[in-house]
Amino acid sequence: MLLKTIMKEIVFENGLPKKDRLKLGLMFLRWPLIFPFVRNYITRSFSKSGKAEIIPGFMCFYGNIMTGKDVVLNDTFLLDYAPISIGENTKFSFENMVITSQHDRVNFDTVRAKPIHIGKNVWVTSRCIILPGVTIGDNTTIGAGSVVTKDIPANCFAAGNPAKPIKYYES
Repeated sequence: MLLKTIMKEIVFENGLPKKDRLKLGLMFLRWPLIFPFVRNYITRSFSKSGKAEIIPGFMCFYGNIMTGKDVVLNDTFLLDYAPISIGENTKFSFENMVITSQHDRVNFDTVRAKPIHIGKNVWVTSRCIILPGVTIGDNTTIGAGSVVTKDIPANCFAAGNPAKPIKYYES
């Protein structure tokens, strides 16, 4: 009950900006035993149209994330300098990275960012890396340990380094 009171005072009554609310919520999310009030607040902050389930180990920096309904972000790292959109019913397994930016080779202080779009009904299995500017089509599975450097079409299984379609599903 004390945590709920503290969160209410900090977040709602003192007018904490939305970007800082998300950072505060993510800080609480790192605790293994998360209180239901905090979990509900965090999932409401993320989802534009539905409910996202965020499992401890999740980390992002700026909150440039738009999710559809029934999204699961399980122990996933999102470096979101540019927007990341995740479609409905998309699931992330353990230890994935979604990175929207890269440094300039000459000037390390210069950061270039490109948005990432992940379609509906996508399953990103364990230890995958998704790099800047990538679009993953609907109904796609990304195999374990894959590095997605280019767009992946819809209705396929893609794997490898770099990831490429291996098998197409009937739509």
